[in-house]
Amino acid sequence: MIMGAVVAAVLAATLVSAPVEPVGPGFAAGPFDSAVDRRGRVYVTEGDALIRLMPRGRRTTVAEFPSRVVPAPGRLPDGTPRGGPVRMPPVPSAVAMGPDGAFYVGELTGFPFPPGRARVWRVVPGRPPEVYAGGFTAVVDLDWGPGGLYVLELARHGLLSGDRTGALLRVEGSGRRATIASDGLAAPSGLTIRNGVAYVTTCADCPGEGTVRSFPLAKP
Repeated sequence: MIMGAVVAAVLAATLVSAPVEPVGPGFAAGPFDSAVDRRGRVYVTEGDALIRLMPRGRRTTVAEFPSRVVPAPGRLPDGTPRGGPVRMPPVPSAVAMGPDGAFYVGELTGFPFPPGRARVWRVVPGRPPEVYAGGFTAVVDLDWGPGGLYVLELARHGLLSGDRTGALLRVEGSGRRATIASDGLAAPSGLTIRNGVAYVTTCADCPGEGTVRSFPLAKP
């Protein structure tokens, strides 16, 4: 996933809609990520929803995530003044199956990409989604590892900040969180945890200069 392309796509999708009008399913771009349940069924994040893929191309919506109205950071092309209402889509960008069998879905969020407003949802098929944890910025990937859920932020200070530094965070069962790594994580885009080691891809928006970094993890 290239950061510039993601920002441009989500920004365009947001600005072509009226600031305070309801937003329908499939508002934001996708699919972004996928996960497989214990029965081998595939789930993808797409639009504003978590979708289960069925045989013969059928699809079932497992959960839909709500938009929120937030202040515009400046005057917008449609005339919305600074501080005026902008409907921010959730942009579910990451999904991982938890040890409890539930799905955990992270938000990138759409324009204006405010820091600290992204959330991670817990989804049990057949039930309404619940917020598992909040206070994140531009979540781009999730995985489970020693001590809890690991959350990868594409740009920890916001996609409009000009700062490409991301972060790898851990959320423990108690809700406590810790920053595992941030220095040197330029536009990280992918996370995989295997055998107690987190592998993070970096430099999502600079072709030919990307890296894969590894971080040994220990239980808190």
